[in-house]
Amino acid sequence: MKSSLTKPYSAFFLLLLSVVFLAGCSIKLVANYDPQSLTQLEIINKEIDFMYLKMKALPENQRTYSNFQQDYLKIDVDIRAYERRQQLREQNEESVKQAAILASLWQQDMQAHKQKNTLSDFMIKRRQAQYQRLLSSMIEAEMAKQ
Repeated sequence: MKSSLTKPYSAFFLLLLSVVFLAGCSIKLVANYDPQSLTQLEIINKEIDFMYLKMKALPENQRTYSNFQQDYLKIDVDIRAYERRQQLREQNEESVKQAAILASLWQQDMQAHKQKNTLSDFMIKRRQAQYQRLLSSMIEAEMAKQ
């Protein structure tokens, strides 16, 4: 009679042990949450928004590239630093891709402003929305790693 009572318990114990073992051996496919990366993204977001708001407050003929060259440079440096940080993190391919897209987009927009030497209200609004969408998704992705 004793052996018939222990069989259900041993089966349950074996099942419980299997679940614990499998949970402990899960495969991790993304990098750990990095609060410094999140802070960097928030700073970049704030700097870009500030630059475009400052630009929009001026008449179009004063929105020359030379008046915003230092802003572009500072933001470019921050984006590159963020991109390098993402490249150093293990299992972080998606964030590396997003950082490269951000860096490429920033370079394109900077060169376009340099060539045209001004930006219309429409282009400022478009770029603000574009960076807001991109950076918001990058911030959400980093926060999802928590």
